[in-house]
Amino acid sequence: MPEAASALARLCELYWPPIYSFVRRRGYAPSDAQDLTQSFFAFFLRTKAYARSDPLHGKFRSFLLASVKNFLSDNWDRDQAIKRGGDYQFVSLDQETAEAFYDAASAPDSTAERLFELRWAKTVTAGALNSLCKELQAEGKLKLFEQLKAFLAGGSVLPSYDDASARTGLPRATVKTHVHRLRQRYREIVRRDIARTVSAPHEIDEELRYLCSVLANAA
Repeated sequence: MPEAASALARLCELYWPPIYSFVRRRGYAPSDAQDLTQSFFAFFLRTKAYARSDPLHGKFRSFLLASVKNFLSDNWDRDQAIKRGGDYQFVSLDQETAEAFYDAASAPDSTAERLFELRWAKTVTAGALNSLCKELQAEGKLKLFEQLKAFLAGGSVLPSYDDASARTGLPRATVKTHVHRLRQRYREIVRRDIARTVSAPHEIDEELRYLCSVLANAA
């Protein structure tokens, strides 16, 4: 179905940072990792590799990782991807942007698999934050979002409501109300995006818990 293919393509485009990071951590140079990432997604969609083991029967994250492992283990596919030198342009992927996502220094001891999981978690949360930003912009509240988005980032040091009140000129109670609503909507968006990558409703909470554990372990 065209709708299903389009949805799958969007998921793949969203997930290129974890795939690129996985390939880089496997020892490939930036230029080769770019070619392999582009070629993997082109191969994945062109050959309908996902149909061999339906990604909708399980977590898309796990299925995609297994697929890229198989792709890299196939010497012919891997070598041809490097030789083509970027014939495929599945996603807009320049070296500076790709390396910024890879950010090896942030997880120097991670295995390729663990780095994939970390980049997956960060990609999902960053995508949700971007969606929320667009929603607030459409409502004419972009400035408020920019002033309060630090409350959504998590981390060991929590922002100060008093500081936010001083910056925004809003009463502290009003700031707390806005933050509560932003957090609630942010969680809804993350949940919605996760729901698109699992095969059954009961897997959503499991995947959300795993996402939180990945981010917590990286902190």
